[in-house]
Amino acid sequence: MDERISLALSQYRYEKALKFLGTSRDNLEKGDTDSAANRAYYAVFYAMLSVTALDGFESGKHSGVISYFNHNYVKTGIFNSEISEMITGASKQRERADYKNFYTTPFDTASEQISCAENVIEIVRPYLESSWTRIKQQLPSPIFTRTSTRQFTPDKVESKYIIKILRAAMAAPSAMNQQPWEFWVSDDPEINAKLSQATPYATPAKNAPVVIIPCYRTNDLTAPVMVDIDMAICTENILLEAEALGLGAVMLGIAPHEECMKTVAEILNLPENFRPFTLIPIGYPVSKRPQEDRYEPAKIHTL
Repeated sequence: MDERISLALSQYRYEKALKFLGTSRDNLEKGDTDSAANRAYYAVFYAMLSVTALDGFESGKHSGVISYFNHNYVKTGIFNSEISEMITGASKQRERADYKNFYTTPFDTASEQISCAENVIEIVRPYLESSWTRIKQQLPSPIFTRTSTRQFTPDKVESKYIIKILRAAMAAPSAMNQQPWEFWVSDDPEINAKLSQATPYATPAKNAPVVIIPCYRTNDLTAPVMVDIDMAICTENILLEAEALGLGAVMLGIAPHEECMKTVAEILNLPENFRPFTLIPIGYPVSKRPQEDRYEPAKIHTL
């Protein structure tokens, strides 16, 4: 797995571990001890996943993740053996709370489960932060790593990453600073499925966690003839920022095809003075291929 993707998934899953920990605490306060124990376990589980993501390791089974973590991070001495005992205990308690008939997790046990999750998260944090820093220092410019991504993992793209991408889009230059763009953002599977049928080439939108649709206004433009160029530049900013964040994206052409533009406008219920320019599905890539080196000195003409 590409290091940029591994970094993004690791950070995403660590944040998810923190969210599960917070939910666990909230459940305990409400007296829901079974849910508190369950959420605390998932905080532990995602803390492990945040570490294993750095290796590009994926497993659909909890036992597979635990086994891999113990073999590669505990037996090798990266983490002390006590973390293995915490993980095993958390897993067993989660199974009791979820599957044992007529069992209710005692308050003290749920509280211990939360403490266990806090400890695991705190133990892995220095290793993660050191790894994240090292990876960031070694990453090449996204200009030279970006490729089109058409298949995505089910992982949700957090709103803070979407905001970063949209900030990058709006940082683009435009003719006479007319900034003709506004952006529609869809994480609705039904809408994305409809968008995927807007052209024969739009199928990647169907299973993308989020689709950004850059649109441009048709009124109050100081240089209307330059709108397509403006929108192309802001679209490239979106693609590059997604790459920089470890996400994948692809530009699916809509403009200047009138029928496609009309279809997308109807799906989004756009105001009459806005027209869609392109569809950009975004998510974590299932796989990553190297970018082709397209540099050709023969195409450079020095005056």
